[in-house]
Amino acid sequence: MLPMSNPYDENPQSQPSDPNPYGQQPTPNPYGQPTPNPYDQPPAPYEQPPAQYGGSSPVAYGQPYGAAPQEHPQGTLILVFGIIGIFSGIFAPIAWYLGNKARREIAASGASYANESQINTGRMLGKVFTIIYIVFIVLTIIFTIILVAIGASQS
Repeated sequence: MLPMSNPYDENPQSQPSDPNPYGQQPTPNPYGQPTPNPYDQPPAPYEQPPAQYGGSSPVAYGQPYGAAPQEHPQGTLILVFGIIGIFSGIFAPIAWYLGNKARREIAASGASYANESQINTGRMLGKVFTIIYIVFIVLTIIFTIILVAIGASQS
């Protein structure tokens, strides 16, 4: 009886000389790429790719995140004033003013706030509806002047 050999042994004693025991020729890759070795180690399933462009690498699983960015104290107020400004003309320019003021504060401090999108949305709502209300007031004044001129010419 032949002694059994370890298939993982570095120096096998009775390994067949043919690397393909089935007698088939390996098919070349039709696209010219190297054929991967089927016995290579697969990549780790949760391995993170390296950071690119000088950024920091993502936080690994189980590691604590950094501190959450804080919110700007007037962010929600600006958004609420922008929404109310749709219905009431006095709040739209206030939202526009406060939104511009908050953006200047953010640019001066260089900090990142969690509610910057609220500030931008409230600011844009305030800007758009302030312009709409100004156009409406100008058209109302022009219409009133025309009506007064027509009424004065008929009497």
